[in-house]
Amino acid sequence: MDIHERPCPVCGGKDYTLFAKEKVERDKITQSTYSSRKEPEFMRFRLVRCRDCELVYAPSIPDMSFLDSAYGEASYDSDEEARRAALSYAKALSPYVDRLQNKQDAVDVGAGNGALLPLLKKQGFARVIGIEPSQAAIDAAPDDVRRFLRKGLFTQEMIEDLHPSLMCSFMTLEHMPNPDDFVKASYSALSAGGGVAVVVHNYQGALNSLLGLRSPIMDIEHLQLFCPKAIKTLLSNAGFENIAVEPLKNEYPLRYWLRLSPLPKVAKSFIARLLEKLNISHSQFSFNVGNLLAVGWKR
Repeated sequence: MDIHERPCPVCGGKDYTLFAKEKVERDKITQSTYSSRKEPEFMRFRLVRCRDCELVYAPSIPDMSFLDSAYGEASYDSDEEARRAALSYAKALSPYVDRLQNKQDAVDVGAGNGALLPLLKKQGFARVIGIEPSQAAIDAAPDDVRRFLRKGLFTQEMIEDLHPSLMCSFMTLEHMPNPDDFVKASYSALSAGGGVAVVVHNYQGALNSLLGLRSPIMDIEHLQLFCPKAIKTLLSNAGFENIAVEPLKNEYPLRYWLRLSPLPKVAKSFIARLLEKLNISHSQFSFNVGNLLAVGWKR
């Protein structure tokens, strides 16, 4: 794993304070380490906080070849959670999609098994495309969805044949070594009046602040962590206007919320058995756990 240095990936600043020391056990890095919705491992790169835009980020990160391989070979076993997340995203997007004057192509970057794509189609887009680096996630997609998925880490060249009215990326910007490249490419690709929509973790959220370094968002996968000021700065610097930032509720089964908790494994195992015995393990609950939806518009 080759490491390279970088300034703040949102504003380019180099003035920062230490946020968290590195905690990486390289012998524990497996195929699940770079998979979505995994059980927290609580490993992380050294994190700093930008004095200008308040982004928390790792100034020293793996090179692109490592990330491409890690995500390409990542395991995948979260179909149910992906479906529930997609429903939450589609519901939150709906009032913004209604504002679009045209609905040509919709692109979802970090699409997983493509669970959001049929929902975007139902919202009236002529064509839907998902970008996803994990082959396992693509293989898990239904046959009628898999054909709309393109494999790889996002580059602007992957969507040159499209005319997007909507570019979206949910819980993915934290994983990108250059999130500013994504939003700038989105602005360039979007048709006039088009929108970008992203969902990110908010490290300043009440629950994440309470859990501190035991929050599941403190993860080796996350090269940066956002807050309202940082995500608004990112979109604004790319040229987006009328930016809205709002909290987002997620709905998942109880067993998934338990998986994300910082409880010891013994306690998790006991509670999981109890939930199964009470027949509520798969019951759905909606919580605001500190995620943000941000939407910006191209003039």
